[in-house]
Amino acid sequence: MFKFRQLAVMVAVALSLAACGTGGSASQAASQAASVAPPRVVTMEIGDGSITPASVTVTKGETVRFDVKNVSTVEVEIIFGLKTDVDADAGDSLKEAEHIAPGASGSVTFTFDGDGPYAYGDQVDDHYAKGAKGDIVLQ
Repeated sequence: MFKFRQLAVMVAVALSLAACGTGGSASQAASQAASVAPPRVVTMEIGDGSITPASVTVTKGETVRFDVKNVSTVEVEIIFGLKTDVDADAGDSLKEAEHIAPGASGSVTFTFDGDGPYAYGDQVDDHYAKGAKGDIVLQ
């Protein structure tokens, strides 16, 4: 009878661990979930020919959410990615918030997991050529 109880306890513990999906205890699963920090938020303003701030420093591997407000009187966009892709307004690395109306906001979340260099900008009309761009400083 004693061996049966031990077996029943072992099965209950195994089922409990499997339900957590972590191979650990429920408290370990909760601890792991709590240790995943939300992305850092960087607030930006974009106008016809300008983006503030003009540069943002990030740590390699960091995920950042950029909250962008259009302070101009025309529609804008914001793109993030490798500098060559941002310059060309094309490429697989780009993440963007398109069609941000005057006074409206958009957001982009980007993970800087490569070697860069990274940049951002507004490629609507001639905004980028006028200076609506910025650099990501990778640490």
